[in-house]
Amino acid sequence: MKNRLSFRLMIAAVLTVSLSVSGGQIVLKNGDRLTGTIATMADGKVTVETALAGTVEIPVENVQTISSDEPLELHLNDGTVIKQSVEKDTEGMIKTAGSEVIESQRVALADIETINPPEPEAPKWKGDLSAGLTYASGNTSNESYAFSGNLSKRTENDRTTFKGDAAKKKEKSGGEKVTTEDWWIVGGKYDYFLNEKAYVFGESSYEQDEIADLDRRVILGGGVGYQWIEKETQNFSTELGAASVYEKYETSGSGDSKFSLQMGYHYDQQLNETFSFIHDLNYYPSTEQFSDYFLTSSAEVRAKINSHLFTSFKVLFDYDASPATGKGSTDTKYMFGIGVNF
Repeated sequence: MKNRLSFRLMIAAVLTVSLSVSGGQIVLKNGDRLTGTIATMADGKVTVETALAGTVEIPVENVQTISSDEPLELHLNDGTVIKQSVEKDTEGMIKTAGSEVIESQRVALADIETINPPEPEAPKWKGDLSAGLTYASGNTSNESYAFSGNLSKRTENDRTTFKGDAAKKKEKSGGEKVTTEDWWIVGGKYDYFLNEKAYVFGESSYEQDEIADLDRRVILGGGVGYQWIEKETQNFSTELGAASVYEKYETSGSGDSKFSLQMGYHYDQQLNETFSFIHDLNYYPSTEQFSDYFLTSSAEVRAKINSHLFTSFKVLFDYDASPATGKGSTDTKYMFGIGVNF
């Protein structure tokens, strides 16, 4: 019996020593302590690697103070980076160890944006492609298709985007199928960031619309922009510049080129785990006569199916103050499809 008791005491002593010599410790506001290696702090949570419980995540709001024998890389909200071991301090505070060159300082946990942030991923192309198809025969006879695609790459200094939309529809009328929709548009844009928020841009687009008698519309423009919000869940930017708008209609012998101002914005937001919203608008008033303008806008709602698939409902609205002869100024297009992210 005495040998068994001695063995248990020895095991308990070994566990106590192993915990006490670990690299760090978190003191919680309720008085509990968690010992282990401070792995990281991000998105409002501290991650600790423990010997007994494995990886543990703790909300920062529950943490009183932190200590670590190993240097931690502290990224503060004001952009300051400190790489030192830290000591426990009063509630909501930590104390850096300091050195012969740098004095120890007290830092509030609320002033720390991240601890040991992971290396940023190398910039890569991201995009999506969606399609909608319908076909009916018999008493009702029609067929239609629509495609939409986006491709973009964001680096530390610039952003490149490409996009395209297309749709075609045929309906049976008087024994013959008549084309009631036939259009496509492609465009590209390059943004170069002068600092974290401000950027200069250049863009172009090419469009055709058979039903609107639009042989082609070519827009070349550029200017300055400001990225008010740039997050995974929300983005908002505004732009101002100048553009050349060239339009040629089937009913006219030659095209018409106008020098215009260019104003626009982009907004997108992740509404919840399932739905997201995307909205763009660009306005091109002629410098010769502001009442002669072209406006284009799109609004899209996406519903997530899984990590790669989504459904999409998209509305595209165009207003041309100088349309083709016999055609209206307003065009509204509706697109519904299933898409894939890549």
